[in-house]
Formats: sequence, structure tokens, C-alpha cells
Amino acid sequence: MPRVKHINALSNEKMNFSTLGIRSELKDFELAYWLNHNYDLKLIARPEVTDVQIAGSVWEYNVYDGTDHKGEPLCLVMNISSGTRQEASETPSLFDSTVPEKHLLPSIKHWDYVLMAENDEFALDLESVLKRNPKITTASYFEAHTQLTQTETHLLYEIRNI
Repeated sequence: MPRVKHINALSNEKMNFSTLGIRSELKDFELAYWLNHNYDLKLIARPEVTDVQIAGSVWEYNVYDGTDHKGEPLCLVMNISSGTRQEASETPSLFDSTVPEKHLLPSIKHWDYVLMAENDEFALDLESVLKRNPKITTASYFEAHTQLTQTETHLLYEIRNI
């Protein structure tokens, strides 16, 4: 599984990419299908979940890669973990019947998904289109480097470029 490691090598790299925050009752594969069917974004799930190590635990996030109408890369990331892996020394408890959840980007917990785009005009156009779907509560365009912490921006950059 691809694992994201937090490194500071990106501290001097400019990370300007446009992002859409999406709040929806749709599951990740349903949202990707809807976007592919209606807007030909060619979003395809990565074969393996993306692992992110946060505070000693490994959290799993579903990621979809695709392209917009100009061939520019897109990346759809779940903001809520799809699972976690326990350390080998831990034994599962009968009382732990629910899968714990962890937000990938704590500063924007109100979004279920984050769609990263290279083309800001396309991202703005897609924002208005997403709002027409009754199962999408809201969608909002934002610049990642202004709304997220530096660590979160680096994390998205690494996930996008795996």
C-alpha cells in the first residue's frame, strides 16, 4: 500500500492547486461514478488505499485519480478514513465493533471529500455543477495553500503525486 511519510523536503516548494470541498451523502465510488458519467472526469480508484501515519496509527484513505476535459490531472480524496490498521501487538476487542474514523485534514472537517485540480477555472465551473446534484449538500472552491495548514497542504501534495 502506498504510504505517505511526512517530510519537510517540500517546505520550499510552491503548492498552488485548486481544491473543491464536497459534502455529500454519496459514497466515494458513487460520487466518482456520477462525476465520470456526467462530466467524463475519468476518475479511477487507486488499486490500494493510501496509508497515512498520524500519531502512531496508520489510517487508510480512498483516493481516485482522473483528468479534466483538458487532460489536466485531478485527484479526489476522502477526508474521512475508510479504515485503520491495528498494530500487530494489539488484539481486537469484542467491544470494538465500529471502525474508527479520522479526518485526513482536521482544519476542514466539514468536507467529506476534497477534489484537487490544476485548472482553477475548471474547479470553479465544477463547483456550480456539483451544487445541482440533490445528494451533494454543498461544494465550495478554495485555494489549498490559504485554507489549510502547511502540513495539510504538503500531505495533499504528496497524496496527489504518489
